[in-house]
Amino acid sequence: MHTAPRNIHALVRLLKAPTDPPSPEGPLKIDVANEAWSDTSFGAAKKAEVLVEWLLSALGRDGKRDDKVGGHGPISNPKYWSLLQQTLSSSASSVRPLKTWLIPLLHRTNVAGMVKELISLSNVYDVDLGGIYVPARAVLAILWPLAEKRVGMDGLMECFAAVLGVCAPWNDDLAWICTTVVASYREALGNFGNKKKPYTNFLSIHLPNWIRTLSPSTSPQLLGTQSSREDPSSKTPKQLHDTLYRAGIDTLFSVEGLKQPLDAFLDALSRAGADYGLTLLPCLFSARLSAVNRCRTTLFPSSSGSTSSTLDTREAIRSDAMQVWESCWRALLCDALTTESEVQRPDAWAALVGILAVIESERLYTPSSTVRTGNQNTTANRAPESALIAARGLALATVESAGRAWDSNDMSIVPLAVDTLDMLTRIDYELVGDELHRTLGAVVTLPRPLSVRATEAVQRLLSDILDYHAKTRTVHAYILTLLTALSSFTLPDSVFSHSLPVPAHDVMFSPLSSHLSSLARALRVALTPTQSTELGPAVLEKLRSAWKVYATERGSNRRIGKRRKTCDEATPAEEHADVDGTKGSKCHSLAAAFSLVARVSGTVLASLSSSYAYVHDAQHSGVAWDEVGKLGWDIVWECIRHEQGERQKVSPQNEDDGKVKKRKKRKRGGEEEDPDGDDRLATDEVVASAALRFLYDVRARFMRIGSSLTPATLGQSDALGGDEVEELLRVVRNESTAAELVLEIIRTLFAQVSQTRGFQHAQAGTIVETSIDILIRNFSAKSRWCGSSVALTQENLCVALLYVLVDRWMVVIDTVAPEEVLLKFASLLLSIPLEPSPETTDEFGGQPSSHRDISPYDVLILALRNAQFWELRNMRGAFLAFALEQTAYPSSFSLLSGSTGTSRPDKFELVRASEVYALLMYVPPEYFTRSSRAELVKRAVGGDVAICLALQGANVSGAVGSPQTIDGGFDMVMDKESDSEDQTFRELCVSRLTIFRAFLYRMGQFMNGLDYATSRAYVEHLLQPSSSSALSSDAITKETLNLVSFQLSTLLRAQDPEAVAELINILSRLLAAEPFVDLSSPGRRKCELIRSVAFRLVECLREHHTPGSLATVIVSSLKTLYESFAPVLVEGEELATDNAFGLSEHVEARSYALSFARWLEIDVTDRVAPIGVKLATMVMRSALRSRSPLVGAEYVKTCPIVLGLLFEELRCLSDSSNLKYLESIAGLYSIYGAEMEVRNALDMQVVKAAGELSVDHFAGLLSVIAEGIEDSRLPAGRCKGFVHLSTVLLRDTPQGTFKVVQAFVTRCLNAFTGRPHLYEGPSDLKEFYLGLIAKHCSDRPAAIRSIDLGSIWSLLCKILSGTTDHDPATSFAIFHCIVSIAGSLVRLRRDIVIHTLPHLAFVLHRLLSITRRVRPQLGAKQSKLVAGTLPSWVSPSQPLGVPESRALGRLLTALTVKTVPRTNTTQHTAVAAETQKAESLAKPFAKHVAHVLLAYIDSMNDPLCILTPEMRRELEPGLFSLCEMLGEYNRDALMVSALDSGGKTIMKSLWREYEKQRYVGKG
Repeated sequence: MHTAPRNIHALVRLLKAPTDPPSPEGPLKIDVANEAWSDTSFGAAKKAEVLVEWLLSALGRDGKRDDKVGGHGPISNPKYWSLLQQTLSSSASSVRPLKTWLIPLLHRTNVAGMVKELISLSNVYDVDLGGIYVPARAVLAILWPLAEKRVGMDGLMECFAAVLGVCAPWNDDLAWICTTVVASYREALGNFGNKKKPYTNFLSIHLPNWIRTLSPSTSPQLLGTQSSREDPSSKTPKQLHDTLYRAGIDTLFSVEGLKQPLDAFLDALSRAGADYGLTLLPCLFSARLSAVNRCRTTLFPSSSGSTSSTLDTREAIRSDAMQVWESCWRALLCDALTTESEVQRPDAWAALVGILAVIESERLYTPSSTVRTGNQNTTANRAPESALIAARGLALATVESAGRAWDSNDMSIVPLAVDTLDMLTRIDYELVGDELHRTLGAVVTLPRPLSVRATEAVQRLLSDILDYHAKTRTVHAYILTLLTALSSFTLPDSVFSHSLPVPAHDVMFSPLSSHLSSLARALRVALTPTQSTELGPAVLEKLRSAWKVYATERGSNRRIGKRRKTCDEATPAEEHADVDGTKGSKCHSLAAAFSLVARVSGTVLASLSSSYAYVHDAQHSGVAWDEVGKLGWDIVWECIRHEQGERQKVSPQNEDDGKVKKRKKRKRGGEEEDPDGDDRLATDEVVASAALRFLYDVRARFMRIGSSLTPATLGQSDALGGDEVEELLRVVRNESTAAELVLEIIRTLFAQVSQTRGFQHAQAGTIVETSIDILIRNFSAKSRWCGSSVALTQENLCVALLYVLVDRWMVVIDTVAPEEVLLKFASLLLSIPLEPSPETTDEFGGQPSSHRDISPYDVLILALRNAQFWELRNMRGAFLAFALEQTAYPSSFSLLSGSTGTSRPDKFELVRASEVYALLMYVPPEYFTRSSRAELVKRAVGGDVAICLALQGANVSGAVGSPQTIDGGFDMVMDKESDSEDQTFRELCVSRLTIFRAFLYRMGQFMNGLDYATSRAYVEHLLQPSSSSALSSDAITKETLNLVSFQLSTLLRAQDPEAVAELINILSRLLAAEPFVDLSSPGRRKCELIRSVAFRLVECLREHHTPGSLATVIVSSLKTLYESFAPVLVEGEELATDNAFGLSEHVEARSYALSFARWLEIDVTDRVAPIGVKLATMVMRSALRSRSPLVGAEYVKTCPIVLGLLFEELRCLSDSSNLKYLESIAGLYSIYGAEMEVRNALDMQVVKAAGELSVDHFAGLLSVIAEGIEDSRLPAGRCKGFVHLSTVLLRDTPQGTFKVVQAFVTRCLNAFTGRPHLYEGPSDLKEFYLGLIAKHCSDRPAAIRSIDLGSIWSLLCKILSGTTDHDPATSFAIFHCIVSIAGSLVRLRRDIVIHTLPHLAFVLHRLLSITRRVRPQLGAKQSKLVAGTLPSWVSPSQPLGVPESRALGRLLTALTVKTVPRTNTTQHTAVAAETQKAESLAKPFAKHVAHVLLAYIDSMNDPLCILTPEMRRELEPGLFSLCEMLGEYNRDALMVSALDSGGKTIMKSLWREYEKQRYVGKG
C-alpha cells in the first residue's frame, strides 16, 4: 500500500527513484508529486523548489529513455506541465526571489531540447495538445526570459527548425510559444559573430520548410485569390508569420550571407520553389535589395565620402540588383513561364509581376548608360535588359495566345501577363514602345467579356501608355497606332460571331469603354494645334481605309455566294460549302474592326479643340467637317441600300413556288439554311450603325440649342432631305431591321430636328410619332438593357429607346408632338409598375457583370425626378390629363350620407387608380393645377372609402381572390402582387389604402381640399372599426395618424364656428370610444389607433397652442377628454410592481396624461401617485443583472417611454423627491444611452423635455451628471452615457441657465483634466467628452471663461502627449475635435486666448508633430522610437491622412483671420461691443511661431519619419500663414539658433515657396 511522503527527504527519494513508478504497484512519480503538492499538511519550506527541480529534469532529459509515454515521455503528459505551472506561479509570489534558486536549475536543464520537443508535439495526433500548450505557455512565460540567454545559437536554431516543421492546425498558445522562440532566435542572430554558419544551415536544410510555412499566407496577397477549401486554422498566424519572415530574412541576407555566391542561393530556392511555388520570390528580391542598401558601406567600400563616391555606391547597388533579377529570370522564371508548356504556373507569373514592381518602385533599370560616367552598357551589363525583353516577349505571346482561343476557359494567366506588360511600361516605356502595335493588337483581341481582374489590368496598361504619350506630347502617334491595331482586329477562324457571348464590336464590355474618356481628356490637354490639324485627316483616312477593306471583302463574299447559288442544283452542299466559315468570320471581323475604329475616331474628332479644328473652308489645313459628313453618310447609305437589296433577293416573296417548296423541304429534313445572306445583312447593319454613331459623336460637340441662328452640321450631306428622312423611317418601320440600327437612326433623326430653329422641321411630327409607335409596339415592362447598343434586341429595344427619349429629347417631343402622341407617351409612362423587378436579364448569356441593367422602372424614376420633365408644359398637361382620366372611378364614392351606392366596388378599377396615385406621389405638388389638385384629393378620399367598402365586403363574404388582370392597355399594375403566390386580397387593399392616404397627407401640406364637414366625416371614417381593423402594417398606421393629426390641426387653427363645431364632434367621438379603459384587455386593441390620435392631439396642443388661444367650448371639450385619462392615472403603486417591459402602453398613456394636465393647468399633485422612479429602477436593474443589456424591441420602446414619464412627473409633481427623479433620469440614460438603437429615441425625449425644465431642475440634473462623470468606479460605457446626455442637454438650454452652464462646464473640465480614468481612458470616451467641449466652444463661446481655458489647454496637452501603448486603430475623430476646439477659441475668443499663447503654441506644435508617419521598412527599435512620440489614440500602422492635414491647415490659417470676440454682452457693454475693432492673433502670436514651425521642420528632417507630399500640400496655406507672422528677422534667428544644416535647407525651401505666393502690392 502506498504511503504519502511526510517530509521533504522522503519526497526526494521517491522522485529520484531509478524506476517509475518507484514501487511496483504504487502510483507514478507525477501522481506522487501532485499528491504532495495538493497535501496542505505537507508544509515543507522548499517543496515547490524540489518539485520544480524534478519536473525540469524530467522534461529536459534526453528523449531516448524507456519511460516515454506515447513515444515522447513526460513532454507529452499534461500533468507535468500543469504541476509545473502551479509550482512556478506559487513560487513567484513567495518570499524568496524566484531568480535566486530557479536560474541555477535552468543552467542544469536542457531548455532548448525541452522546447524543441514541446513544439514537435504539434505533429503527433494522439496527444492532447490543448491540455499541454495552455499550461506550457504559462510556464515558458516565466522560464524563457531567464533561460534564453543561456540556450545558445545552436539550440535556438534547433527550436527554429522545430517551428518550421509544424504542420498541424495552429492555436493561440502554440503560436505564442513559436513567436517567442523565433523572436529570441532573431535577437541572438543579431548578436552572433559568425553568421555564415546559420546561413549555410538554413540554406541547405531549412529553406524548403520556411517557404512552405510562409507561402500559404503570402500567395493570396500576390495572386489576389484565396482558396475556398483552405482551413483558416492551417494558416500561419499573422504575428508568427511576420516574425518567421523577418527571422529568415535576417539569416539569409546578413552581411556574410550577402557575400556568398548567389548561384547557391538560387539553386536552393529553385529546389524549394519546385515544391512550394515562387510566390515568395518578390519578397526575397525586395528584402535582399533593402539588406544590400543597409550594408552598402561594407559591401561596396569607397575611399572617401565625396558625392561621386555616393553615386558610385548607388550605381553599384542598382547594378547588383539588376544582376540578381537576371539570375532569377534565368534560373527560376524563364522555364516556368515558357508558353510551350501545357499549363503555365500562376505563381511564377505572380512572382514576375512582383519583381518588376520592385524594379519599378526602386528605379533600378537604366536603359543605355550608367548614372554618372555615361559609359554605354557592355554586353554583360545588357543581360538584365535582355531578360526584361524576354519577359515582354513571353507576356505578349501569352496574351496573343488567349486572343486566338476565344473558347478557352483558362484565362487566369492573362491578367498577370497584362500586368507584366504594364510594369514594363512603367519601368521604361521603350521596353514596350518598340512593340506597341503588337501590344495593342493583342489587348484588343482578348475574348470578351473579360473578368474584373483582366479588365482592370488592361485598363491600367492602356492608361500608363497614354500617360507616357501625354507627357511626351505624342498622343497623336499613339492614336494612330491604336487605330491601326483596331483595323487589324480579327476573329479566330474557328469562332463564329453568333456563338460569342459578347459581340466582337462591343465597346462597353471592353477596356476601351473607360479608355475613351481618358483619351478625350488627353487630347484636350496634351495635343498641340499643329498636331491637331495633322491628326484629323489621318484619323479620317484610317476610317476610310477600314471601310474600303470591309467593302472589298463583302463584295468578294457576295460573288462566292452567287457562284454557290448557281451550282446549287448540281453540286452537293458539302462539296462547296464554306465548312470552316472562314469567309463569314472574316467579314464579321472586318465589320467589328470598322465599328471599333469608328468609335475611337468619333471620340478623337469630337475632342479636337474647336478653335482650330472646326474649319468651314476645306482649303485650310485641318479637318474639313464636310468631308467627315460625306464619308459617314456615304457609308450609311451604301450599307442601308445594299442591305435592302440583299433582303429583297433573299425574301421569300421573290422566290417561285418550286424554290419555296425546296427550301421548306430542306428545312424539314434538318438541313441548315444558308447563312450567308443573313450574315451579310448583319454585317451591313453593324457597319451602318457604327457610321451613324460616329457621325452622332462628332456632331454632338457642335450641336446648338434650338433657338440658334446658325446651327452647325457636318456639311451638305448631313442636312437630310425629305426623301432621305422617309427612307430612314422606312428602315426603322421594318420589323426585320436590327435593333441597334433602329436606335441609331432615331437618334440621328432627332438630332436633325434639334438643329432646326424652334424645332420647325418639316417632318418633325412624323419622326416623333414613328418613334413613339415603335416604342409602344415593342414595349414590355419586364425588359432589361445593359447599356450597350450592340446588346440590343427587339425585346429590349423599348428600354433603350425610352431611355434615349427621356434623357435627351423630351424638349423636342414636348414641342412638336401632337396631343394624341403625347397622350400615348403619358399612358406608356403610367403603365410602368412602380417596383423594380428582383431579377435582371443578362443579354450576354449569364456572364458576370459589374453594372446594373436599365429597366423601364429606372427610366420612369429618371423622368419623374427630373425638374426639366415637369417644366415641359405640354407633357405635364398630357400627363395630368391622362391621370385624371384613369382615376375617374373613385369619384363616384363620397363620404356624404346617402351618396355611396350599395354595389360592391370594382376591384380592378380601384387597383388601377391606386397605381396612378403611386406615380403621382413623385410629382412635385407645385406643378398640379389648382383644379386638378382639388379633383385628385376628392378622388383619393373616394378611393379610400371604396377600399374600405371592399374590405367590409371581404369580411362578410370571406376571403376574396386576387383581382383580375386586364387584357390590354394596362398590362398592369398587378406585378407587385402577382410576384408572390400567397398574396391575399386584404393585403392588396391595405397596400393600396396606404397609397391613397399618403397622397392625401402630401397634398394637404399645400392645399386642404376638404371643407370642414368633409374633414370631420373623413376623420370619423379613418377612426371607424371597419377602417382601423385593416391596419395590419406600420406604414398605413403611420399615414392614418398623419392624416388625422393634420385634419385636427387644421380645425384647431381655424377660427370659423363651423370648424369649432366639427372639432367638438370629433372630440366627442374620441371620448365615446373610451380608449383608456382596461388597456391590458385583448379586446381593447381596436382602440389603439384612437389612443395614438389622442397622443398626437396632446403633442399638437403642447407645441402650437395655449388654452387661451382656443375657444372656450373647445377647452371644455378638451377637459372632458382629459377626464378619459383617469383610468391610467388612478393605477398607482400596483402598476409599478409589475413587469415594466409589459406595461409600455400604460406608462405612455400616463406620461401623456400628465402632459395634458400640465397644458390644461390642472394640478394633479395630490391625486396622482408617482411611479416613474420605481419603473426606472426596475428597468435599470434588469440591465445591470446581466453582463450586457439586450437591446431588443422591448428596450427600444420601453426605455424612452419611462424616461418621458420621469420628465413629466418631475414637472408635475411635488419638489420633495426631485433628486430621486434627476438621479433616475441620469442613471437610465447612462445605462442605455451607450446603445445606438436606444440612444436616438432617448435623445428625442431629452430634447423635448430640456427646454421646458425649470432652472432648478436643469441645474440639479447637470449636477447629478457631473457627479457621475467624476465617479471613477463607473465603467467607461456609463461614463460615455453621462457625457452624451450632457451634450444633448446643452443643445437647447432653458432661459436663465447661463451661469449654470458655465459652472457645469468648468466642473467637467476640471474632471477631465484631473481624473486619470478620464484623460487616460479609452479613445471612444475621449471622443465623447472632446465632442462635448468642441460643441460648447463653437455654440456658446461667450460662456467660456479664463478659468476654463487653462483646463482646456491642459487636457489637450495630456491627450496629445506621446506614449508607448497605442490603440490598434487611429481615432480620427479625436484629432478633428481638438482642431475644432482650438479653432473655435482662436476665432471666437481671441480676448482670452491672447493670455495663453504659449499653451496654444504647444498644442499646435503637438498637432503638427503627430501628422508625420513612420518611414517604411524600419527596424523594431527605430519604429518604437517614432511611435513613442505619438499619442495613444494614433496607431503607427494607421497614421493621420490628408483630411487631418487639411483641417490643421485651416486652423493655422485662422491665426491671421481678423475676428470680433463673442462675449456675453450686457446693457453697459453692448455699445462697446458694437464698436469693437476686428483683429487677429498674428501680431501677438509672432513670438511663438518659431516653436510651431520647428515641429514641421523636425518632422521633415527626421530620417525615421516622412510627411507625404499630399499632406504637405494641404498644410501649405497654414504654413504660409506662420511664415507671414514669423517675419524675416525671426526667421534668421530661428535658423541660427535652432536648426542644423538639414533644418536650414527645409526652412529655405519653405520660405522660397512662401515668397512665390506672397502678395507684394503690385496689381
